[in-house]
This record gives sequence, structure tokens and C-alpha cells, in this order.
Amino acid sequence: MSSRIRALFGGSFDPPHFGHQLLIHYLLESGLVHEVRVVPCNDHPLGKKLSPFFERVSWCEALVAPFGGRAVVDPIEAELPIPSYSFQTAEAAAQRFPDDELRWVVGSDAVAHLDRWIEWHRLVAVAPLIVVGRQGHADQSEQLPLAMPRVSSSEIRKKLERGDCINGWVPKGVQAAISKSAAND
Repeated sequence: MSSRIRALFGGSFDPPHFGHQLLIHYLLESGLVHEVRVVPCNDHPLGKKLSPFFERVSWCEALVAPFGGRAVVDPIEAELPIPSYSFQTAEAAAQRFPDDELRWVVGSDAVAHLDRWIEWHRLVAVAPLIVVGRQGHADQSEQLPLAMPRVSSSEIRKKLERGDCINGWVPKGVQAAISKSAAND
């Protein structure tokens, strides 16, 4: 029996947007992986201020809803030490799925600075990288032919702070989940 290939797609997802959803679709439909596990960061290792973890988990659940179980949200980092380091997440996932192959999805912007990541060699030993191009950033060798569109969570947060419309930036399910979170605040 051949093993399944699971992509670990980590990130802040604050909020998740169409670029994330397009990438998930590409990973699944290209046949590169059997499953995408969206892994929101619990506590950013560089001290980045994030929306509450379980709000971002619910937003990610709305993001993956169209994929019918082939993409799932994995809140594994809630169980791991803080701050969240990618190598720890990958090692914990490897313990959960010992018979499967893991891959870590990373943008070309981040892989350019991989040497700054804590224990990055442990990460790639457990989950070799799938490198995704980011518009406006240099291409890396071995990256996918697809590049993420020029959309960013930080720009969406600015729009939300100004009260601007975010239609076209995030899927409608994510927008509904964000609105629900805001109403509960």
C-alpha cells in the first residue's frame, strides 16, 4: 500500500484569503498531494500580533469548506509549546501520521530566509518543502509553476480596520466567519 502525501500548509491566516484557497485547490488538483492540512500558527515566533487562535481556526474552516474533506484545518499548534516553531509542528504531525509522507508548504519569500528559521533542517528532514512563488519576490529553485496572487492578509486587515469592503479578497464563507467573530467581540 502506498503512503498518502499530506501537505502541511502553515501560516498566520489572519485572515485567510483567496490566495490561500487557490493554492489549496492547486495542490489537490495537480495531484501533488492527497490532502492539505491548514495549520494556523498558535503563537508567532517573531512576536507578530495575531487575532485569537480559535477565531483564525474558524476562519480557516470556512476557507477549506469547499474541498469536501480533502483539505482540513489542523489546530495541532494549540497542543505544542509556545512560541510555535514549524519543525515542532512537522514532527508532531509525523507522529500522528507515521505511514504518510509529509510536505511543508512555504512561500518563496519565506524560503529565501529559511536559514533564520529555528531548526529548519529538522523541518525539511520530516517534511520536504513545496515552494510556492509569491508575486514581487524572487523565484526559488524547485518552486511550483504557480505563484500566489498579489493579495495579503496584512492588506485585508488594514481594509477591515478602515471599515472597507473585503469582497473579492476573501471567500464569502471566510467573510461571514470574520463578521461573526466581530459581532461576538
